[in-house]
Amino acid sequence: MDISTIDSIQSEQNYNDLISAEVVSVESVKISQSETAMSNAKQFLDSTFPLAKGSHKDVSSYLVYYQQLLIFFSDGTHTGLKDPKQFVALNGPKSEPSAILLRDKGTHVELTFDRCGEIGAHDQANIEDIQIEGHRYWISLLNVDARRMIDGSLQDQMFTAKDGSDYLLKEA
Repeated sequence: MDISTIDSIQSEQNYNDLISAEVVSVESVKISQSETAMSNAKQFLDSTFPLAKGSHKDVSSYLVYYQQLLIFFSDGTHTGLKDPKQFVALNGPKSEPSAILLRDKGTHVELTFDRCGEIGAHDQANIEDIQIEGHRYWISLLNVDARRMIDGSLQDQMFTAKDGSDYLLKEA
């Protein structure tokens, strides 16, 4: 091998190392931003849908027991919402819902769960998104690019009410 080949290989390795470092840096920024967004979203949940005890920031899982939303912490203790009437519906099985629907003063908030999701995999409660019902769209608290339009381009969404009946969430 001559000197120019060695220099070329070393330059290519340095370039690859630089690219790898930048990718790691970008991923770190994404995780940091999503952690900040999650912290702010859970602070919103604490102020709008307070728990009888504790904070949404410390929750490890949400499940439905009969008609009540039960919230578990990592130490095994559990609580409920301070105002249980704020829980109105869910999607998926009661023991592991894919979404829960809360309502405060006529406005719905949807918590979606995905333990393998981009955000949910990093959250101890596996929250993938928290969306607030707007006038003609849904606003995501965790993904600024996500917005479900309610201008007829999306169909109404069906949930299961806490009493087991259908809960149709009309889009607009």
